[in-house]
Amino acid sequence: MSSKDSTTRRAFFQDVTAGTAGIAVASALAQLGAPALAQEGKKPAAKSPFPEMPWPTGTIGTKYDKLFCTRFKEKSNLPAVDGPQAYFRGQSELPGAGINIGWQLFVRPMRLERTFHKHDVDEYLIFLGASLPDLIGSFDGEIELFLGEELEKHVVNKATILYIPRGLQHCPLEIKVLRKPMMFSALMLAPYFNGVYGAEKMYAAYDGPGTID
Repeated sequence: MSSKDSTTRRAFFQDVTAGTAGIAVASALAQLGAPALAQEGKKPAAKSPFPEMPWPTGTIGTKYDKLFCTRFKEKSNLPAVDGPQAYFRGQSELPGAGINIGWQLFVRPMRLERTFHKHDVDEYLIFLGASLPDLIGSFDGEIELFLGEELEKHVVNKATILYIPRGLQHCPLEIKVLRKPMMFSALMLAPYFNGVYGAEKMYAAYDGPGTID
C-alpha cells in the first residue's frame, strides 16, 4: 500500500467519525481495516544485545526462604490515605536488611510533616501518580516542602524523586492540592526508621501500626 493510500484511508475514517450518524459505520470499517493498518505500523522486533541463555531447572530447598518478606500490609493511621498501606520495616521484618520503605495512597490534602527533622542516612521521597498505566503522567497535585536550615521552599507539581542527603534538614511538608490520587513512598537507607526532630533526638526502631493479613 502506498503512503498516499494510507493517508487517504486515515482521512476517510476521521471524516466518517466526525458525524454522529457515522459512528456505527466507522466501527465496522475499523474492524475490517484493523489488520491492514496494524501491518502498516508493524516494526521488526529489536534484537537483544544479550546472548540467549538456557533457562535453569533449579534445585529444591529452603536455604533462601528467609530472604522473602510477604507481611508488609498495614492499617493506615492517616485519614488522607485510602485503604491499607504497604510498609517494609527493614531489620524488623528481614534480619540484615539495610532499608525501610513505605507506600501510601493519598486521596486528599493534608499536612504530612509539621516540623523539620534530619536523618543520619540518605533518604528518598518519591511522588507518583496512582492511575495505571501511567504513574508519571497521572500525577496531578501540589506538595509544598522546605529544605535546609534556611527553610528553602519548594513546590512539587509533577512526578518527582527527591534525594535528601544525610544530615540535610527537611520539612515541614504539606500536600496542598490533590486533583487525583497520589502514590507516595519514603525510602530510607537504614535498617530502622530514625531521625532528629527539632531540638530532640529520636532514634527509635518504629514498627508501625502492625501488619495485617
